Amino acid sequence: MRKIVAGLFMSLDGVVEAPEKWSMPYNTGAAAEAVTRLFDDADAALLGRSTYQLWGSFFPHVTNEQVPTADWLNAAPKYVVSSTLTGVGEWHNSHLITGDDIAGRIQALKQQPGGNINVGGSITLVQWLMANGLLDDLYLQIAPVIAGTGRTLADGEQIPMDLAATRSFPNGVIEAHYTPRQR
Repeated sequence: MRKIVAGLFMSLDGVVEAPEKWSMPYNTGAAAEAVTRLFDDADAALLGRSTYQLWGSFFPHVTNEQVPTADWLNAAPKYVVSSTLTGVGEWHNSHLITGDDIAGRIQALKQQPGGNINVGGSITLVQWLMANGLLDDLYLQIAPVIAGTGRTLADGEQIPMDLAATRSFPNGVIEAHYTPRQR
C-alpha cells in the first residue's frame, strides 16, 4: 500500500505558514537535499486548494535548474482536495478530489499501485489527514528562526505521534520524522 508523506518547514515557534517568508535562508545544502530526497520514493502529489493555486501559477513556468523539484511536480499526477473548486485549471496531470467521501477517495489512492504520495504545504490538508488517520509520515524541517506570526499545525485536536528519526544539518536546521501513533 502506498504511503502519504507530508513535508513541512517549521519555525522554532511552531509556525508552518508562509515558509517562503522565513525559511529560505536555511533551505540550503544538505537540508535542501533532504527535501528533494522525499520525492525519490513518490510518484504523486496531494495538495490542498490554496497550495495548488499558488504552486499551479508558479511551477509550470520553471524547471529543475530553478527549483530542483519542478520537473517532478510538473509531470506527476496532482490530486487536489477542495470543497470549493469546481475544476483544477490547466496544470498538467491535475485531478480534483471533492464531494462527500474525500477520505474514501484518498484511501482508494493509497490502495493503488505506485510510490508514495507527497503532501507539501497544505496545512489544512495535513491537519485533516492526521485527524482522519490517513497520514503515514510527517517530516518537519525546523529552521533556527522565530517567525513571530502564522499558522501552526495545532488545530485543537491532540494527535499523538512517534518520533521515527532526527537529523541535524550544518546550517542549524533539524529534521524530525514522525509517524502517527497507532490508536
